[in-house]
Amino acid sequence: MVVHGVEYWFCCASSVVEGHDGLAMECWRDNNGPLFEIFRNDETLRFEVTLFAENVPLELLEYAVPIAREWLGDFVPYP
Repeated sequence: MVVHGVEYWFCCASSVVEGHDGLAMECWRDNNGPLFEIFRNDETLRFEVTLFAENVPLELLEYAVPIAREWLGDFVPYP
């Protein structure tokens, strides 16, 4: 996706550490780390957004949310 002339890309990553069991979609602009992640938390059964950078364009977040819901799928609660 290109916003204001800057190219961004997305990838998925899983995470299983205490309090953070689920699947995340990360947004990257360069190789310096993700700008933000949208996380499907299978412990709390909630989607969460974590920003790792300042001044993330709102258009980028609005674009990413429906994609994350599709890519990350349904919650997988653990017994």
